[in-house]
Amino acid sequence: MRVNPNYMSNLVSSLDATSSTEETLTEELASGSRVNSLSDDPVAAGENVMLSAELAGDDSFSQTASSTDSMLQVSDSTLSSVVSQLTTAISLATEANNGTLNASDLESISNQLSGIRDEVVSLANTSYQGRYIFSGSQGSTAPYTLNTGVSPAVATYQGDSDVSYLETPNGQKIQLNVPGNQIFSASGSDVLGTLNALVADFSSGTALPTATADTQALSTALNYVSQQRVVIDNSISRLTTAENYTQSEQTQLTSVQTNLLQADVGQVATQLSTAETQQTALSQVIATIGKQSLFDDLPG
Repeated sequence: MRVNPNYMSNLVSSLDATSSTEETLTEELASGSRVNSLSDDPVAAGENVMLSAELAGDDSFSQTASSTDSMLQVSDSTLSSVVSQLTTAISLATEANNGTLNASDLESISNQLSGIRDEVVSLANTSYQGRYIFSGSQGSTAPYTLNTGVSPAVATYQGDSDVSYLETPNGQKIQLNVPGNQIFSASGSDVLGTLNALVADFSSGTALPTATADTQALSTALNYVSQQRVVIDNSISRLTTAENYTQSEQTQLTSVQTNLLQADVGQVATQLSTAETQQTALSQVIATIGKQSLFDDLPG
């Protein structure tokens, strides 16, 4: 009788393979994931890397969008207040131009217009989280300074004309700001310059000849500010849409990733039980063979 000299070696190799399978299945059962290393499923591991990158990009956008949305809301609220202030200023200037007010009344209106002008300058210098929102890219610099030592007073813009954008995960760009010189001191629609002129128009107690034209100019400036507010409102709307899309995409990607990596607990438990049974059987066979020589039963 001839005995396979590799019999014991083959049994040991089978036991090692079964033990390795048991370890892998135990890890899958404990982690709930069927891919715990590249060797478990190279294709799935590669797909998981791409999915994780997409999810990280979506998460980064969502965090940035949240802060950006707050900034845009502050910008919109600020411009809403500017519109309200300018509406009041136009009403006062129109009243002052009707020719029925005395010098004291006109001086009072001039003072009220001066207060409105100061409030608009303050609104133009609104900041969010320590940065001025109407300074273009010069967030650390207040957009406007006001020199009241001359008549009419002079408002000077100290920011720049840079416009910033936020790119969405699908490549769209959303405008995040409108520089102050495009809102408060734009050519042909100079809010602060016109307010300064109106203050001077009535400060002496007599309406200057330029008062009517300056009032009309302020109406033009008001319309222009409203148009710039629409730009901000559109950005808020687009950002909200992008956030909703990104959240939906994150949900879908997470589901795909879960399905890709998640272990079938029932199936793994069954496979683990089978592997444990095989390991026990192999261990018993090897132990039995180790206690006796196969040649003991051969005839002398």
